[in-house]
Amino acid sequence: MKDTLLLRMRQAGWFDLLLMLLALGLMFLGLGAAGIIQYNYQMSRMPEGLSDFEIRDNLGALASNRNSFSSTGLLMVVAAVVGFILLAIASYYRDKVSLRAKKNMAKARVVFQYIFAILITLIMLFPIYWMIVSSLKTSQELLLPVPTLWPRDFQWNNYPNVLNRAPFVRYLFTTLITTLFIMLGELVLGILAAYGFSKGKFKGRDGMFLLVLGALMVPIQVTFVPIYVMISRLGWINSYQGLIVPNLVSAYFIFMLRQSFKAVDESYLDAGRVDGLGRIGLIYHVLVPMTAPTVITISIITFINGWNSYFWPRMVATKDEFRTIAVGVTRLRQTFAGMETANYNEIMAGAVMAIIPIVVLFLVLQKYIMTGMSKAAMK
Repeated sequence: MKDTLLLRMRQAGWFDLLLMLLALGLMFLGLGAAGIIQYNYQMSRMPEGLSDFEIRDNLGALASNRNSFSSTGLLMVVAAVVGFILLAIASYYRDKVSLRAKKNMAKARVVFQYIFAILITLIMLFPIYWMIVSSLKTSQELLLPVPTLWPRDFQWNNYPNVLNRAPFVRYLFTTLITTLFIMLGELVLGILAAYGFSKGKFKGRDGMFLLVLGALMVPIQVTFVPIYVMISRLGWINSYQGLIVPNLVSAYFIFMLRQSFKAVDESYLDAGRVDGLGRIGLIYHVLVPMTAPTVITISIITFINGWNSYFWPRMVATKDEFRTIAVGVTRLRQTFAGMETANYNEIMAGAVMAIIPIVVLFLVLQKYIMTGMSKAAMK
């Protein structure tokens, strides 16, 4: 392959990032242009004598944000063009600089990568930090026009107040019970279905698997109404069955397990059959141990999804004894008299208590999540 300047630029790690930045900039410029067109069209049809507030209220989303879209897109495009120019200069002189200069450039690149990674990490962690510090503030401090990044006076009593304001322990217990049963059901049913779709031999296997994949395309808003009607007719509103049964199967986890099972060579199963293992024995003693990272990953993700579930528990649980933690946190806005109050500091304290198990679980088992995801995607 001919060594060209474009090839050298593409070999650099920044080329794809700059290309993505340029694409985003062009997209924002397109939104800005569409906003300008919409603004001119709507202004030509506006009746005379409207105030500025009424004009802004009648404008569409694109027209209202046309300047923001245009300036953001222009800034991104300029940054991408400048980046491409600097990358072209660096790529052109890459082979003409001394070895020491190359080492310095490599060190500088690593430093910039670390700085970029730290900035992204801080941006991602800032909402969690804000939630924690807000849970230790007074309600008046939390509602100040100029927010404070550190509590002026730590309010540790916000956490006991949460336990007194709502049956928070009951919410935790209900969430734990439903999450464990959902995790167990998705694992057992997912493993059995994945074995059939990967190692089973029957007519229509691939067609049935396509139907399972098709279930991934259907949003919950489409299936919510018929499932809710069925659960209601079974009398499972405000019951553990209503919270658990509709979530016992996951098409995505069946797909992940099938991909992992297909990566297991058939000779291992033949050896198990020689030793007298049946289908369940092959699954338990051969397939599951050999795909342990994926199984552990699914267990962790199922637990996290079940713990954070809000939409379905909000619909089928109207009594406190069957509300989950995600729904229970929203109940903290109500006082004992049933009136809403601006106790956002206590709501933040409840949210902190709700995410502690998930954060600890992820920090301890994150390596299994990464390994399982990569193995499932390799097949």
